[in-house]
Amino acid sequence: TIGINASEEEISMMVGEIDDDINGRIGFDEFAAAMSKRICPNYSITQVNDAFRMFQEETEAPQGHITYDDLVKALTENGTKRLTEERAKELVQQLGPDQDGLINYV
Repeated sequence: TIGINASEEEISMMVGEIDDDINGRIGFDEFAAAMSKRICPNYSITQVNDAFRMFQEETEAPQGHITYDDLVKALTENGTKRLTEERAKELVQQLGPDQDGLINYV
């Protein structure tokens, strides 16, 4: 998928570059904007959101949410450049899943 092979220090630097509101966490809009630029600069945030909405058909997560586990699975099992499970978990954790393991993408 996104093909990030980075050290913990590099990930921290990436978070700093993406974290527009400087709260130490990557919000979904910040994540979507950064990933759309990395994957394909021509993708809009709307297109990235539409890709996440496809998960709604395959999961029991509430509307507008994706589960932590589903997103980790997508990053490790799909695409031509798959992340390791460890890297995927590090990245997804930055999105701040709630106590139920849900990430709000709207």
